[in-house]
Amino acid sequence: MKFRVGVEGFTLDSAHYTLSSPADSQIHGHTYQVNVEVEGEVEESTGFVVNFEEVRRVLTETLREWDHKLIVPARDVEKLELRGPFRVEIKVIDAPFPTAEFIAAELARELHSKLGSPKSVRVRIYEGKEQYVTVEYP
Repeated sequence: MKFRVGVEGFTLDSAHYTLSSPADSQIHGHTYQVNVEVEGEVEESTGFVVNFEEVRRVLTETLREWDHKLIVPARDVEKLELRGPFRVEIKVIDAPFPTAEFIAAELARELHSKLGSPKSVRVRIYEGKEQYVTVEYP
């Protein structure tokens, strides 16, 4: 049997831009809601697919790397000129655009790697209250 274990209700506040959408080409921010599911078989030695607390811990650590950052694709980093009387923190992603789709995909890859198992990871990220992206990795 396959099981899916999930945690939900985590948030992430970040800014991005989507040059592929003229209406959203300006830097703007969102409070993203992030929900995660891990799919796999129950391990005989623990009775878990994965411990909920482990998923929460890894997700919390991972979101800290994204929270209150400007999300920028690697190809745009050299083009940036941003300075002022504030801290500038950037989260570079290996994707063509910093859209919700690619943000979800990057989060799923990072979580899969950090959970250190062959289980699949599904991330659902809400950009606002009524629109979301779901991705599964691998």
